[in-house]
Amino acid sequence: MIRVAKLARFKRAIVSIALLSCLPLPLGVAQQHPNKFSSATTPHKLIALKAIGTTRYTDKEILGATGLQFGQDAADGDFKEAVQRLGESGVFTGVAYSYSSTPAGTKLELQLADIDKSKLVLADFDNFVWFTDEQLVTELQQRVPLFKRLLPIAGKLPDHVSEALQAMLTEKHYPGRVDYLRVGTQTGGPLQGIDYHVEEVDITIRSVEFPGASPEQASLLATAGRHLTGAPYRRSAIAAVANFDLLPVYLQRGYLKAAFAPSDAHLLAATSSSDDAHEQGSADIQVAAIIPVTPGKVYATSGVDWKGNSAIATAEIAPLVHLPNGQPADAVSLVRDLENVGKLYRSRGYFMAQISPDPHFDDEKATVHYDLMVSEGALFKMGELEIQGLDSQSKARLVEAWALQEGQPYNADYLKKFLDATRQLLPRGGHWGVTVHVTPDTRDKTVDVELRFRQD
Repeated sequence: MIRVAKLARFKRAIVSIALLSCLPLPLGVAQQHPNKFSSATTPHKLIALKAIGTTRYTDKEILGATGLQFGQDAADGDFKEAVQRLGESGVFTGVAYSYSSTPAGTKLELQLADIDKSKLVLADFDNFVWFTDEQLVTELQQRVPLFKRLLPIAGKLPDHVSEALQAMLTEKHYPGRVDYLRVGTQTGGPLQGIDYHVEEVDITIRSVEFPGASPEQASLLATAGRHLTGAPYRRSAIAAVANFDLLPVYLQRGYLKAAFAPSDAHLLAATSSSDDAHEQGSADIQVAAIIPVTPGKVYATSGVDWKGNSAIATAEIAPLVHLPNGQPADAVSLVRDLENVGKLYRSRGYFMAQISPDPHFDDEKATVHYDLMVSEGALFKMGELEIQGLDSQSKARLVEAWALQEGQPYNADYLKKFLDATRQLLPRGGHWGVTVHVTPDTRDKTVDVELRFRQD
């Protein structure tokens, strides 16, 4: 996962207070219903609050987020501050208010517009090993009334959650400093979560458990994930290991719907060099990493069909895929086999060819039928060859040896074979390195090759 540095805190401008008629209210504008008991500057006890427009929060949650309390004296300035808190949270696109006062007290009405759910991301807790997720969520909802596990990218709510988590650690005398990162799947891509984690404390994995796995599966998983032991405990890192190292243990044995749940940690021990190690954050904490798995069924292959291929006949590519009918479907082997089919296409000039499996499951029979979808793309031909970094004679020898002529179908396998076969044509007296640039031109459907030699 790519980690994005914490952004500057979002600041929301609050529109100045104005006395209006019953027109729609913009952000932060107040409408007062005057009577002989009320005044814009005279405080009255707050006896009621009603939130209109939000479908995400209750009146009680909004009250907690404003900093106001029933029975508390409150005037227009207090309501303005409350609106500012709500606006700066980042979960509303509009906030306005009105109020009315009677001898019994003041009633406050807030008009709110929820931010679209697509602009909220999930809060993850990476290494809070002293708490379960349920404990964290329950405690945070009490401390941060607007927290519902989904957070805005901008605004102060993520900071409030961080501060609450730090307070929870401090109150329990647990070590560490809370920080958070906004995370996405790729550079420049959309953000997908906010990762809260504890720094300045060593939390080490001493053992790994796989609830849900059979003894045989657990042994295989332990081998595949052996590098977890002794590593720092981070839920995000374990999720990557589960996806890339552990899941193939199941996929190659036909457990095509196997799934790993987010990891948990069981606190095993804490060692420190001084009595106040917890206070100073110098504790060495060891945990058992718990990685739950649901293996699911073993699916046997019931058939394979090729779709979309025309440049290469099915009879030629079918033997490259090894999925015997009636046997557990090895999804790991299938990926390798399809890579080999792709190499064959690229050796024939289909530089952009892609082959993807489309599985059709029969859960009742525990079988899977694969449609192998081929997108051949256009035929690319050899373009220009450019060689740099050599004297003219050496360059001429390599150009003469290059057998893939302009206009011929581009063979993606040829380049490696050429470099291996022409090493003796390079000048003697040193080791030569080469940098290769292969540039496809999607408009002309050609591939230019540039070889830059350097003497190390």
